[in-house]
Amino acid sequence: MKYAKSLQSISVVAAVLAATALPAPADLGLDVSPAKYEMQVAAGKSSTVPITIRNTGAAPVHIVVALNDYEIGTSGTVKFMPVGKSKYSLSKVASVNPREFDLAPNSFQQVRFTADIPSGAVGEFQTAVFFQTRPTRRPGGVAFSERIGSKIFAIVTDSMKMSGEIEDIQTKPYLEGQRYLIGFKNTSNLHVYANGTIEVRQGSTVVDRLQMPAQMPVDRSGARVIEVIGKKLPPGSYTLIARVDYGGPETTEGQIHFVVH
Repeated sequence: MKYAKSLQSISVVAAVLAATALPAPADLGLDVSPAKYEMQVAAGKSSTVPITIRNTGAAPVHIVVALNDYEIGTSGTVKFMPVGKSKYSLSKVASVNPREFDLAPNSFQQVRFTADIPSGAVGEFQTAVFFQTRPTRRPGGVAFSERIGSKIFAIVTDSMKMSGEIEDIQTKPYLEGQRYLIGFKNTSNLHVYANGTIEVRQGSTVVDRLQMPAQMPVDRSGARVIEVIGKKLPPGSYTLIARVDYGGPETTEGQIHFVVH
């Protein structure tokens, strides 16, 4: 199903104590596997998965492991939060072992991630597991640190529900085109990936057909405002039909009539 498709890894290279962001030096390099994992867990039970962190660089590093809650906003921006702050936080019922270790060049370490799912839980819970190096100082007083992460989802067995709906459509002229805003609500109890199309008709004639951005992640019970820019329309009356496929049993559709002056 579409909710099982991989997300890109969360990978951030930070320049610490630097006035401007700089590229990481060549001797720093981390790789994590899996970048995303979905575990099936029965309510009231625990499950453990291994996460492998590799040091692909030329220098030894010291790794600190941390859990972070996160949410994806309506524009697709990821917001990280302390443990337990997300409504569907997996961090507050999870642990990692070891939490801190040294990693030689061209070697790897397995970290055990364990989730203890409460009785009565349903749907999906999520967290990000981050691996961060201790800052390495370089000439000029600049210290570099690398951070890479893995997204972990726990789905309570036999409790999945997939549903979604278009709850708002707006349009207005924008520069040399027409701007369309589609409000999609994920009413599932797990995250989904939204894809879709926009069709603009004048009477029975299709005057513009547009693809929405592909594979847009939408959190459990989350929302996404999908922005698409179409071609400039001459004055007249039009019908906009938006369709969103979120991986559920059927696509969701909405339409509006609008006038271009």
